[in-house]
Amino acid sequence: MRTRLTRNLQIGFGISISILVVSAIASYGSIENLLKSSALVDHSDEVIQKLEATVSTMKDAETGQRGYLLTGYTEFLEPYNGSRNKAIQYANEFLKLTKDNAHQQVWGARIKEILLYRLNILQKLIDKKKSGATVNPGDLLAGKLAMDSLRNVVNHAELEEKNLLNNRLSVLNRYTYDTPFFLFIAALVAVAISVFSYFRVINEVKERARLFDELKDQEQQTAALNEELTATNEELASANDELAAANEEINATNEELAAANEELAAANEEINATNEDLAATNEELNAANEQLNESQEDIRQLNEKLGASNEELSATVDELYQSQLSLKALNDDLEDRVEARTRALTESEGRFRIMMETMPQIAWVSNNDGEINFFNKRWYTYTGMSYDDSKGWGWSAGIHPDDLPFAAEKYKEILLSGESGEFETRKRRKDGEYRWHLARLQPVKNESGEVQLWVGTATDIHELKNLQQQKDDFISIASHELKTPITSLKASLQLLDRLKDTPSTLTIPKLITQANKSLDRLNVLVEDLLNVSRLNQGQIHLHKTRFNLMELVNDTCQYIRIENVYEVTVTGETGLHAFADAKRVEQVLVNFLNNAIKYAPSSKEIKISVEKKDGMAKVSVTDQGPGIPSDKVPHLFDRYFRVDSAGMQFSGLGLGLYISAEIIKKHDGQIGVDSEEGRGSTFWFTIPLKARG
Repeated sequence: MRTRLTRNLQIGFGISISILVVSAIASYGSIENLLKSSALVDHSDEVIQKLEATVSTMKDAETGQRGYLLTGYTEFLEPYNGSRNKAIQYANEFLKLTKDNAHQQVWGARIKEILLYRLNILQKLIDKKKSGATVNPGDLLAGKLAMDSLRNVVNHAELEEKNLLNNRLSVLNRYTYDTPFFLFIAALVAVAISVFSYFRVINEVKERARLFDELKDQEQQTAALNEELTATNEELASANDELAAANEEINATNEELAAANEELAAANEEINATNEDLAATNEELNAANEQLNESQEDIRQLNEKLGASNEELSATVDELYQSQLSLKALNDDLEDRVEARTRALTESEGRFRIMMETMPQIAWVSNNDGEINFFNKRWYTYTGMSYDDSKGWGWSAGIHPDDLPFAAEKYKEILLSGESGEFETRKRRKDGEYRWHLARLQPVKNESGEVQLWVGTATDIHELKNLQQQKDDFISIASHELKTPITSLKASLQLLDRLKDTPSTLTIPKLITQANKSLDRLNVLVEDLLNVSRLNQGQIHLHKTRFNLMELVNDTCQYIRIENVYEVTVTGETGLHAFADAKRVEQVLVNFLNNAIKYAPSSKEIKISVEKKDGMAKVSVTDQGPGIPSDKVPHLFDRYFRVDSAGMQFSGLGLGLYISAEIIKKHDGQIGVDSEEGRGSTFWFTIPLKARG
């Protein structure tokens, strides 16, 4: 069955491949015909162009001669000068282009003959004018007849060339028109054979699957029977063991019963002896009970007399005890109230201090005049100031001089209002750096609504302010970057709209090319923004495959090599394979190359190396540009960061390297840059060589 399946696959695929080869040969022939047609059209156009150029040159010569004959000014002879050589050159080029056509050679010789004749007439009339002789109408008529003859011969030559072109194209088109029909039939046959082979293979696979399922069911049934037999044998063995154990227990129980009977007999004898001793003891106890009864009567009478006295004493003691209890309860209640109040105040103050000391913000307490009498530890560790330096209004020394007038005025304004408020100001850190803080003031009031003190906090919002500035800068840059291609696209479309009624074969392609460039630029900007959004939402997924890294690098560099402006050199291990998302790796490499061109335009050489390092594949892109300042290198892969050096502003949103870094991180690789000012930069990244599991 396996041999038959293999044979079906070989036959089906063999026939399909054969039909595809035949189709490819037919397609190649059709393309060859198209190329020949294009070459014939170009050749005929060039021949007709030479004929038209000949007539046009003669017209220029006639115009110059006519102006000179009418005015006598030699300036009018400028179009005439050189026309002889040009006209003869065009005639010779026509003869050269039609050397394989005997008819055209005849027309070409005739054209050259008439051309020389007409040029001689022109020169003769000019010479007459220069010598002062009279130019008669007969001379002019002879020139006109020669020119008409030239036009007639040129028209016949053009007609001959056009008829020849139509005959050649009709033959080529006949083959070209038959090719699509042949390819269509071949494709249908290939599809039919593939479908037929597919169904035969499917039937074979289904038959094998059915037999395999039956065999598997039989094996499962056999295994189930074996398991049942094994379980039955184990149950029988267990039952035999239980019967043997039961017999042993019965024998032991019989032995224990015999010993117990002997012990019962001995116990009965002891009980009989004990009963006799108890009878004697009972007689002695009865005599003693009679004596006790007589003594208890005397004691009862004495207790009645003492009971009356105890009742009187007990009543007095109860009254005294109740009074003591009342006094003690009152004292305990007062002590509990004082203690609870003291504890509540202590706990409240402790919680307040813990809260103030543990909060990450700067915090303080001030009176109604604004004098601060308490700072938390965060103030001292942040500013480096002591309590003596900060108390009262000494804290104002830590405010930026430009912000101090506004901060003091706002601080007093909130104190006078009696309500909470906030304002922003810059505070000096102990290292001398001023950072933005959001200061908030909250009044603490008593039960009657009077302000007792003020609690203030200052939250560091420096990073938030920087982020806000970055956001504003990004919006400005994005607006400018998006506006530029949109403006260019709009201008191109407006010009196209104006030229739609009077199209220009030279202008319209340029406008369409410019519009496409603007759309491509706009598409790149929008794609960068979408990639950042997808990264933030975790929506960029990798489709990893194993591919040749050197081939990917060479394919990616083709768009630069085609322009022939920059020289791209690729070195390294040609057979190195990586396991990654090839499309995303290409995106990172394109970004590196574009940055090398953008930031190092004077460096016409770009070097790329591919190597294996520490079990990873490493790709490096090196340019010979101005390099990157060391203080900007740590921020190169931050979002929205752009390097603008030497007063130059570069286009872009500052997202390319950020997106590249995120892509490499998703591959569990590394990305970085080695740069030195004046010596160029090397951007590199690493990706896995194989899947990690």
